[in-house]
Amino acid sequence: MTHDWKIHGGVTGAIATTHTSDPFSPKSLRGAMGSAFRLPIWTGPGFDELIDWCATRRIRTLAAAAAGRSSYREVDWSGAVALMVGPESNGLSSDEIALANEVVRIPMQGAVESLNVAVATGIILYEASRQRTAGRLKRKDY
Repeated sequence: MTHDWKIHGGVTGAIATTHTSDPFSPKSLRGAMGSAFRLPIWTGPGFDELIDWCATRRIRTLAAAAAGRSSYREVDWSGAVALMVGPESNGLSSDEIALANEVVRIPMQGAVESLNVAVATGIILYEASRQRTAGRLKRKDY
């Protein structure tokens, strides 16, 4: 696979770096409800390789972390963006976060510290889709 995906309004692909869950395991496939067969998935690159790949293609990298500087709603999701999320147990490492162009957070209420990684990813991707859809409607190029 060349990993030269067409960038458009929705999610264009997924990248599962080394030491992450297998997106083609039975449990993952069941949870993805068929998306694994409709979306290009690149498995196995190292984190540094992912960052280099994005930089070469001028794709902004945004790390999701509880200590992010910006709320996910304050970020412009209209261009080519790679959302990076870490493992369920402890998130992205400080070294991985430092490699991102931006770090975003989901503001939490009360004593809640974090969300399940799938839930957090869904919330952030929904905002990206909302912004991109609103942008297309303004331009009337749909």
